[in-house]
Amino acid sequence: MRFDQHESGKFGARPFHGRVRRAAVLAGAACLLVSGPLPAQYRVVSPAGDTITVETEAVREMLDSTRALRLDIEVDPRVLYAIGYGDPVTEENPDPAWPWNAIELRSDSVVELTTPGNLREADRAYANYAVIRMRNVRSRDPDAACDSIVDWEATAVSSFIDGWIVARTLFGGPPFGPLDALAFARLDGHVPALIVDIGDRQIGACAEEWADSHPAAVRAYRSWHDRQFPAPELDETIPSEQTVPPDGEAAPSVEPVASDEPPPAES
Repeated sequence: MRFDQHESGKFGARPFHGRVRRAAVLAGAACLLVSGPLPAQYRVVSPAGDTITVETEAVREMLDSTRALRLDIEVDPRVLYAIGYGDPVTEENPDPAWPWNAIELRSDSVVELTTPGNLREADRAYANYAVIRMRNVRSRDPDAACDSIVDWEATAVSSFIDGWIVARTLFGGPPFGPLDALAFARLDGHVPALIVDIGDRQIGACAEEWADSHPAAVRAYRSWHDRQFPAPELDETIPSEQTVPPDGEAAPSVEPVASDEPPPAES
């Protein structure tokens, strides 16, 4: 998956979610400082060739929201955020990179947040998730219905996606396929099914209950994922094996190998 820079003109204002659509662009950092037509913008492209568009005003809102949530970490006296960086992650083993695996809730007022070492530019995305997650912990009913719990977690993940897009487009964050895919999942309405299917540990047993109650949504997500992010083709070539002759048959002849040693003397 990649973010490509291309030229585009000015966009009109629309409702926030309506401004996130296919075949548009993500605004560059310099463009946020000026008004009028914006010459440089970005788009994200999936392996299947699909594209996401986020207009300039949407990126501004994402950036403002990210800054506000980061400030919450610094000034909220009710929650202590212990923030650090961990080991690098790979796309082959993305589990530590999922936002729900990057935090450890020690209590309703203490949380540890660990950003993967090779995704440092995305620390704002992980901060977004941590703040919304802690708000859910402190203000939501833990005995609420699973539909509500999954929705609350999907909101926290959506906040992470905002921060991830900001990191990737405005702060030079490197690509990371599994997290780039979250943006496409939100675009097509699959975030709840995604966190259930992957196994977001923050929703616990509600993952199985939600999947049982929404089988069509899970099937739709899996079909969408297979289409957008097809697995790499495997090399099905079968290596040849040496044939062992059946009993009673002669073994294949072996050609002698030349040697530099002199032949033994005849007696």
